Amino acid sequence: MFNYKHYVPILRWKAAERGALLKLKSDDKTNITPLIEFIMPQPDDDEGKKTPKDLLQESINVFMESIPNIADQILKHWGYDAIFIDVQFIDGSIRAEALEKILSHGKQLNLFMIPVITIIPVIGFESDAKTRHAAIKFAKESGNGLCSRITESNFNEKSLADDIKNFIIKNALVTRNVDLLVDFKIIDQLISCDSFVAKINKIPHLKEWRTFIVAGGAFPKDLSHLEKHNQHKISRADWAIWKMLLSALKRPPSFADYTIQHPVYMPQTSSATNPSASIRYALEDYWLIERGEGLRNPKGAGFKQYPALANILAKQKIFKGEEFSYGDSYIAEKAKDINTKKTGNPKTWLEAGINHHVTLVVNQIANLP
Repeated sequence: MFNYKHYVPILRWKAAERGALLKLKSDDKTNITPLIEFIMPQPDDDEGKKTPKDLLQESINVFMESIPNIADQILKHWGYDAIFIDVQFIDGSIRAEALEKILSHGKQLNLFMIPVITIIPVIGFESDAKTRHAAIKFAKESGNGLCSRITESNFNEKSLADDIKNFIIKNALVTRNVDLLVDFKIIDQLISCDSFVAKINKIPHLKEWRTFIVAGGAFPKDLSHLEKHNQHKISRADWAIWKMLLSALKRPPSFADYTIQHPVYMPQTSSATNPSASIRYALEDYWLIERGEGLRNPKGAGFKQYPALANILAKQKIFKGEEFSYGDSYIAEKAKDINTKKTGNPKTWLEAGINHHVTLVVNQIANLP
């Protein structure tokens, strides 16, 4: 489907992520295939009176009610091009049903449209039988194929190579119609390229898969360890490792990352009610973090911190300029007036940061030899 000069950003299907995709430039989108991870909605329990069972049921109800709109959302925010979808974070009691309904609504939408939207389901070795069956059935009927996701835990199994071969044979699949995603999740500067190569070389038929993608993320789980009212650099170790893998493996992989978010999804906690104002700005080898203080701190600057931080960033030589991406134009706009009442909020700044990150990465990949 694509070679190593292609980018797979892994995103949760939330408002900021959808907006970041929608506002990408058309030329950049041709070299991107997003992987969408659906997550359970956060239930409302401000008074703390609901039981865990009630909260789960509320979350399930909200998600199931949203399913009929998902195919339309994909069309609106991404378009007709290929997109991977993964339901691994959906509660096990509804996971298979949810996937079937998402795929079914996509098929119904396609009956009225030419060209059709191209949804590719993602499954892992941990996927339950019903979810796996739904994904494989759709993959064959639609002709869109399937994405198989291998994680770090799978490499601990001595039988991995046989498990992969049996998976293909047992489900009557053909490797040339299956995308292989090797997801190492958390990547830091202590991890060696050689350790990745040794693990990946255990995978059979590496050159035969339709696509071969290596994923990981180096962005921290939060910014609490960073000093407030200061700038910080965080190494893009995931990008550095991937560049090494290009020449170290017998087949160069496509690059996938978690943009400016931690690779391990963690539901929001009470601390999220007072997030710090921050700008996450990707550069070639690192992220520049401008960190303020809690938005709701007593006597603090609150949301006014955002345009002030944008002003500091926009004056630096490392700033790519407002023409580079929607995210950069957003930063430039807010930087013009630090007293503006239209300060933005965590959602709009995350959207801008993701949009800039994706644009930067796709351009980095396009300029590889």
